[in-house]
Amino acid sequence: MPRDIGFKRVKHYWKLYLFLLPSVLLVAVFSYYPAISAMYHSFFRWNGEDINYWVGLENFKKVLGVITPWVVLFILFYLVIIYAKEKNLLSYVLRFVSGIICLAVTSVLLAYKGFVFLTPFSFAYLYTNISQTVIAVVFWGFWLLVFQFLVSEESENKWMYLMTTVCFFIASIMKILGFAAIFSFSAILLLVGLALWLVPAMNKLKTIEIARTIHAFTSISIAFWALGAYSGGDPIMWGGFYVLAILIVFNIVKMFPSIVTAVVVHRIKSDALNYWYRVLFVIPMIIPGMVYLLIWKFFFNPNEGIFNRILVYTKVMDVLVYMDGILGWGGVFKEGVMPVWLGNEHLVLPALILWGFPWVGVVGVLIYLAGLQGIDTSVYEAAELDGASAIQKFTHIEMPLIMTQVRINLVLMVIGTLQAYAHILILFDIDGGPNGKLMIPGLYMFREAFREGRAGYACAIGLIIFFLILILTELNNRYIRVEK
Repeated sequence: MPRDIGFKRVKHYWKLYLFLLPSVLLVAVFSYYPAISAMYHSFFRWNGEDINYWVGLENFKKVLGVITPWVVLFILFYLVIIYAKEKNLLSYVLRFVSGIICLAVTSVLLAYKGFVFLTPFSFAYLYTNISQTVIAVVFWGFWLLVFQFLVSEESENKWMYLMTTVCFFIASIMKILGFAAIFSFSAILLLVGLALWLVPAMNKLKTIEIARTIHAFTSISIAFWALGAYSGGDPIMWGGFYVLAILIVFNIVKMFPSIVTAVVVHRIKSDALNYWYRVLFVIPMIIPGMVYLLIWKFFFNPNEGIFNRILVYTKVMDVLVYMDGILGWGGVFKEGVMPVWLGNEHLVLPALILWGFPWVGVVGVLIYLAGLQGIDTSVYEAAELDGASAIQKFTHIEMPLIMTQVRINLVLMVIGTLQAYAHILILFDIDGGPNGKLMIPGLYMFREAFREGRAGYACAIGLIIFFLILILTELNNRYIRVEK
């Protein structure tokens, strides 16, 4: 445990503390001063050089639109983070307000402003989207069957898995019918919240409080989504957050191959072979990241790239052309025409998601291997005596015992995704690719500062990203943290 350093101790050893002074000064000048300067200049019309005119909250109004509901939601979200675990009246009130009142107000305002339908409903419209309906039924029906038959009846969370799947299925159908996605999720979550709080039978479930807490966080997130879309803020900025949300979801999925790879390497019995596999994973760390970017850029070349050739050779291209005709993808895939992955606005996001396949991250594998090494061999011996299979060892031993490492990688991944934009800048230039499809907030901030000469506005965008990361970090520390 760290001890408090008293004044007498500092007075006695003050000469030794002088050795820290150079490091403190360097950190203050090159880390804290730029951050404080960005906060200061976010309230100015500043071009990064000489024009420096006080505008107050104008930069934030341009980004957020109406500021008051943002402040209210931010405070409410933070209070829920702090008090949701408490078993008192304040915790119940905050979660009820977040899960019911907040969603009710959001749904009513969306209906009042006319944001319920994206497309007027008609049977002709439904007929043209019948293929999407079939896909939604098959996809969510598959997950419903998975949770129903593969999750044990003794699991306390099974009802939450099933309810979540049904909610996504209904939201998908509503979107196919022409409802706006925000209104669909808002209305469905409102009905779910009413059931969680007002149906007496729900109080008998052991995990009801966890469900209410998750529902509260999700409801506030939907309200933030609605504000970003319809409060009059910068549409480019909030469109970028939509892209980031998609990337974060897929990046979470991309963590799984690294976990599986680490487990496979850890189980290798030969010490020599195990060592060489570790060396093979370290070698890519010395290769500059720019090399990877340029190699993958060549892979996606429409005429000479290996990616299109693989699709043609494996007949996957024929399947994509057929699905394009059924699902109405707008002729992205045509027979005899190679798709331009990095030049088509409908393909740049899938190309960015496919980037780095099979998604075995070097740092992630090494972190998971370090966690797996801490598992005592007696645990494996006991599992073998009980007749545990390889999959059971993974699900009941290895995965639970490396959750600390998974959490670390999850936090680093989310923060990195929110901040990163250099790879998009290098590959797609400062405009974010065709039609600005990949204009994420970080890249937009860079463009506003260095091309448009609106450094003060860019500072405001950076400050909003900072507060978002701060909230997610606090949420992680309080609710995703793994107890040892």
